[in-house]
Amino acid sequence: MKKVTLSMSGDVVERAKSKARRLGSLSAVVEDFLWTLDGEGLVDVLCRDLGLECDAFLPPGEVAARRPKALGRPASELVAELRRGRLDDIS
Repeated sequence: MKKVTLSMSGDVVERAKSKARRLGSLSAVVEDFLWTLDGEGLVDVLCRDLGLECDAFLPPGEVAARRPKALGRPASELVAELRRGRLDDIS
């Protein structure tokens, strides 16, 4: 654990300390907040607070990398074909 010094107005510090007493400590609140600044950290904090097993969650880049490659024609071609068929039906 590393010690960090922050500078902020006294009013902010006092209000934060009073709210943090209910949640543990000011350090814990600040650490949780800093974790939530990135997507993975936010998921970790939410899973912990909600008591969920979140080992299965993957970062967005990993989800895209693991997605199977599409088979067959691109969806845009299929949609265009369907639209042409509808136009023919209407005409």
